[in-house]
Amino acid sequence: MGASKKPAAERLSQRAQAIQASGIRRMFELSSTMVDPINLSIGQAHFDPPEELVEAAIHALRSGHHRYSVTEGLPKLNLAISSYFERQWGRRPASTMVTLGVSGGIVLSFLAALDPGDEVLIPDPYFVMYKHVATMLGITAVTYDLYPDFRLRRAALERAVSPRTKAILVNSPANPTGAVLSREELELVAAFAKEHDLLVISDEIYSEFCFDGPFPSMIQAEPDALVLGGFSKTYGIPGWRLGYAVGPEAIIDKMRTLQQFTFVCAPVPLQHAAVKALDLDMSAEIRAYAAKRDLVVEGLREHFELVAPAGSFYAFPRLPAGVDPQLFAERAVAKKTLIVPGSAFSLRNTHFRLSFALDDAKLQRGIGVLNEIARELGSRGA
Repeated sequence: MGASKKPAAERLSQRAQAIQASGIRRMFELSSTMVDPINLSIGQAHFDPPEELVEAAIHALRSGHHRYSVTEGLPKLNLAISSYFERQWGRRPASTMVTLGVSGGIVLSFLAALDPGDEVLIPDPYFVMYKHVATMLGITAVTYDLYPDFRLRRAALERAVSPRTKAILVNSPANPTGAVLSREELELVAAFAKEHDLLVISDEIYSEFCFDGPFPSMIQAEPDALVLGGFSKTYGIPGWRLGYAVGPEAIIDKMRTLQQFTFVCAPVPLQHAAVKALDLDMSAEIRAYAAKRDLVVEGLREHFELVAPAGSFYAFPRLPAGVDPQLFAERAVAKKTLIVPGSAFSLRNTHFRLSFALDDAKLQRGIGVLNEIARELGSRGA
């Protein structure tokens, strides 16, 4: 008789075995099992998309737009993206393409610009996808430290760079911290990248969620940066999976080719609808989220150390001294309140992420639960 057949678990690639499920996704799945949870874990706007956008999508469906677009996306949508950048930041990108969300843009940008064995600098704290996409592609993600105030400093970049470094990634407004890089910090990155011959990749998916002043884009400091953005957060349409990349023609052109053999193209009816999106006024929603930010900052002040987020819809509070992160998360789950431990986003495990993208009443309930747990664990010396 021949050798017995291997079980499926033994057929997994080393690549697959190196990747663990996201803590965010685990919380998302947990929330589906609860009755009326206070879900402070998931990163999506809680408001519905504008009616004009929904109607535009319906019109596109009824008009027969059911076939592939060119892989880089509809020409009229790419034109709208270019015009948006020129209107917002005074620079018309050299080249543009539509991606399958910013997540697709991250994958394509790493594939286009980095080889196995190369290093990419990513912030710590970081969005969970950066590190895992690098791992999947045989690239090493090296962190530059933003603690304690989540500001970018040259010394942290110098400690992280090496001869194998080929790119530096920045994220502003940031997930999970809500920090917004200043124009001075962006210029620091641009100068550092020039000195070390690095590509700058800038994730700006939360660019409209900037609460304390105009948002500075990396393209203002570094015209050759590869900027990733999208429609999911601003317009309440994360399920539409629509993003974009703008940047140097040589890199965008290769990303188009790579998209042809991976994602093919973004959903075509929704591309037609998105042409209208960049002209919509979402300022009322952004003001509402600024007020939620203030609610979180004030509500957690007594028990948590918190750098006030200047953008996005996340806060990254530090746990009270002596409180065990795992126990804190378990107590929160027991009270049907979902947060994401900071270790999902960082080499450290001293903070946790909460999303304030939910209605005010539930947000206030969640703040109350977090304060209650902090009092309980603090009083017991846990």
